[in-house]
Amino acid sequence: MNSVFISYSSKDRNLASKLATDLKSRGLNVWYDQWELKVGDSLISRIGAGIRVQDYLIVILSKASVKSPWVMKELSAGLIRELEEKRVVVLPLVIEDCDIPPLLSDKIYADFRENYSSGLNRLLDVFPGRLFPSGISIPDRKALPANVRMENVITTNIIDAIVKT
Repeated sequence: MNSVFISYSSKDRNLASKLATDLKSRGLNVWYDQWELKVGDSLISRIGAGIRVQDYLIVILSKASVKSPWVMKELSAGLIRELEEKRVVVLPLVIEDCDIPPLLSDKIYADFRENYSSGLNRLLDVFPGRLFPSGISIPDRKALPANVRMENVITTNIIDAIVKT
């Protein structure tokens, strides 16, 4: 199962909460501080472990988050993992016009500024084979033969899921 850590400014908590719920409902394991941190927990220890264990770090970029020392530390930890593991770890998500941190300036981001749904769909493209809320498996587009349409595969999977219930 794919897993994500969500890094955000507390000023963006409403969007972060919606995103966490939407990702979880689509079959992702989500590390979201409001669900994971308990009274008495060490912030540094728990957040550090969360970043190390999850497959990806989603960083929500806003005017508030790019000024947040916590978000920048979490971002740094994710970028260090990218260097160590030689793979994409940090997934930037832009929710408003802001100064993009220099080390993210060459990354493609999920754009949530105009439309939440299209930004979410763009982000979900990172996770092939994810599950939709109804349990419908969506194949990786790259794994399909050129003459097979994604819509036909999804329709077949939906029909199969209905027949099984």
